[in-house]
Amino acid sequence: MSEPTTFIKLDRNILRWRWYKKPNTFRLFVHLLLNANVVDRDFENITVCRGQLLTSRRSLSASLGISEQSVRTSLEHLKSTNEITVRGFSKYSIITVNNYDKYQKTPDKSTAFPPSANHPPTTVQPQYKNDNKEKNYKNDKNTEVRLPALGLFKNVFLTQQELDSLKSQYPDNYSDKIERLSRYLASTGKFYRNHYAVLLQWLEQDLPKEPKRKASYDIDELEKINILDDIN
Repeated sequence: MSEPTTFIKLDRNILRWRWYKKPNTFRLFVHLLLNANVVDRDFENITVCRGQLLTSRRSLSASLGISEQSVRTSLEHLKSTNEITVRGFSKYSIITVNNYDKYQKTPDKSTAFPPSANHPPTTVQPQYKNDNKEKNYKNDKNTEVRLPALGLFKNVFLTQQELDSLKSQYPDNYSDKIERLSRYLASTGKFYRNHYAVLLQWLEQDLPKEPKRKASYDIDELEKINILDDIN
């Protein structure tokens, strides 16, 4: 019995796409579309979401038969026109195809199927242990809705519930802090397990601190609480 298949959609307007006549860039983009996850899949300590794939320049080079430098150049082309977002780690990268739903419809339960010997996961999964610092922030899929990556560099991850909480508690400052965190992560390469916790800490630090109340040594007040009687 044959397994169900999925398809990608390419609009004929792609003939006028600026990278259509760049063979390596065009091939790479189609390769990413064909290999991106159709549904969320867990890999070790991370979740690779729909429209994403876990890979590396070396793996892409081997799959496409082009040099790693050509892969790097093609990735830069695609990033420059916001076709993809790349989140790099020490041993691999997670590439997100932006607007993935334009190319691949969401499968219903009748067409979605788990990995099997004949149908492996659509992500390229390297065989090595994941470093602790590379653990992605995972959400409980049964209770929380994962949002697209936020911030200028698309590297801040929150659930809908967390974002709503920030909007409610800090309506004037939350968006600035998200952008600040995005720039900080991109410029330093640091990893935080829980972006919501970091944002809360930063926002709480900005709250005005209440001045410390000075101790009162008013004689009348001391007499009222009988402290002077004890002294005498």
